[in-house]
Amino acid sequence: MPLVLFYPLWYSSDLAPAYIFAVTTGLFGIISGLEWAYRSWQLWRQEWVRPFGGKKNGFDFFHISYTIGYTIALIELIVGAAPHDPFVRLCAMPAPSFIVFFGSELLLFSILHTLRCKTPFQISSLPKGVPVRPMTYTILEDVIAVDTGAGRAYRKAINERYEASHAFRVLLHRVDLFWSVPALLVGVACMVVAGVPQVPQTVGYGIGWGVPPLWVGLWAVITTFSVQHFLRKEREEWEKGVDAV
Repeated sequence: MPLVLFYPLWYSSDLAPAYIFAVTTGLFGIISGLEWAYRSWQLWRQEWVRPFGGKKNGFDFFHISYTIGYTIALIELIVGAAPHDPFVRLCAMPAPSFIVFFGSELLLFSILHTLRCKTPFQISSLPKGVPVRPMTYTILEDVIAVDTGAGRAYRKAINERYEASHAFRVLLHRVDLFWSVPALLVGVACMVVAGVPQVPQTVGYGIGWGVPPLWVGLWAVITTFSVQHFLRKEREEWEKGVDAV
């Protein structure tokens, strides 16, 4: 949304830059804030969507991570848009920062999973002291349980699937790797290009807000087809009795 509003207001209106960023930042904050508040309410008030073993009125791990990433992005927007002459380059950083943050988490979980480390605390439905699972597992568990309304029934089902299927465990680890390193590369590259003085600030703003969503869309399409192929292969192995726990 900031990208859609920015260029028409910048080139086709008489609004001062401060007012332009007040509009784009305000709408972004309101819409994303309402989405965050609704998900928070679901976790606070609806026990059947919360993780197993989670505290009453507590968040799941995905919500905590999203809150941290969202806060970082919001701080960049507020600081960048606050001056009378806004820092346009800083206002271009929220989307790259967001994917760098999540890419770092994915990579960290992938490393911990490979090293067979134990969870230092409860991660959604995973209790403290059990082997770390790929972060893709936690994202799937939390998002589908809460945002689609599947609830604890799905949390139980995905845990059973993970424990029963070696192919499924391999798939989730590969998805972590497929998203983590490219997210870091794309995010850092966008930050560098948008931040260098040689690139016009309006171009940098477009790169910062435009490239990450395009990359996410492309990676989502590739992931969807790859996962479908992998799941077909898993089903064939199950039918042949090849899968190993």
